[in-house]
Amino acid sequence: MSGDDSFEDMRKTINRMLKDAFEGKLGVFREPFVYGFTMRNREARGEGSFQAVEGQEIASRDPLVDVILDADSIHVTAELPGAHDDDVRARVDGLRMIVEADGEKRYYTAVDLPEDVDPLSLDCTFRNGVLDATLKRRRPVPRA
Repeated sequence: MSGDDSFEDMRKTINRMLKDAFEGKLGVFREPFVYGFTMRNREARGEGSFQAVEGQEIASRDPLVDVILDADSIHVTAELPGAHDDDVRARVDGLRMIVEADGEKRYYTAVDLPEDVDPLSLDCTFRNGVLDATLKRRRPVPRA
């Protein structure tokens, strides 16, 4: 078998797996999938999933969130389009950062944080629908 045949077999396998995943055959996406958001309501986040049905409004959304871990800090960026500065709340609860926004659109997400986070160091800015938060680490991770 040549290298080209191996690559083509791998490409076909990956395409089949992705197709099966998005069609629900693998149980990966057990709820409707929309780019950037899952279609769950706030009450269903803790237990089971919420299946959207025709004509049913989605009350809240999971914002797109990026987390960057540095040796001495944690940077969290959440996209909250349509939210206003006075509608956005961010707090640390144990080892989770909770982001909520009420207003024109409702958003909610919880971001798991590493054990060495300093919860009192939360510093946030909100500008143009994007929340930028920084948390310090108690003891910096040794650089490799």
